Amino acid sequence: MKNLEKFIYAILDSKTKKRLVIILTAAAFFLSLLMFPTKLVLAKMLPGKSANTYSIYVDTPAGSSIDQTKKVSECVIGYLKKEPEIMNLELFLGQGIPLDYAGLVKGASMKRTENVAEISVNLTDKHHREEPSYLMVQRLRPVIQKACVPLVRGTNIKFIEQPSGPPTLASIVVEVHGENLSQIRSLAVDVADSLSNTEGL
Repeated sequence: MKNLEKFIYAILDSKTKKRLVIILTAAAFFLSLLMFPTKLVLAKMLPGKSANTYSIYVDTPAGSSIDQTKKVSECVIGYLKKEPEIMNLELFLGQGIPLDYAGLVKGASMKRTENVAEISVNLTDKHHREEPSYLMVQRLRPVIQKACVPLVRGTNIKFIEQPSGPPTLASIVVEVHGENLSQIRSLAVDVADSLSNTEGL
């Protein structure tokens, strides 16, 4: 204990040592912050949650027929049926699934158009399978998107997992308001293109 006190007082009694400690502390702080952008340390606000269910949203371009939406949805279902850990699934064509936790503030239950479909996927109990639901989603997402999106150009397929925390809107929400409908549509397309070309979204 006395040695520690001597060490501390030696620093406090010397201006040079005090400055050196401050500089080293500041350097260590900023170097620790650099671990996140350089990905030396991977971090997320909430840990991955393995659930017994997840949803898939199929959005074909506005004006698409119900048959086109069904074609893409059946492609997705074809891949899902190959997974032994998927117990059952249900397709809601032209409408959203009954309101669940993930869709609480997304307005999923309000969907009533021919260019939308939602698939509810139920898995075997998480205690009886090795692969967590979020890892299954990460594995299936690129495979299904690569195979099914080209069937109808402009299709968007989203995998929606049950969130770990309270329900929230999407990470980025852009609302376009105005009186001229044609200008609103044109601007909305420009905004969507800009977001789709933004790395990390």
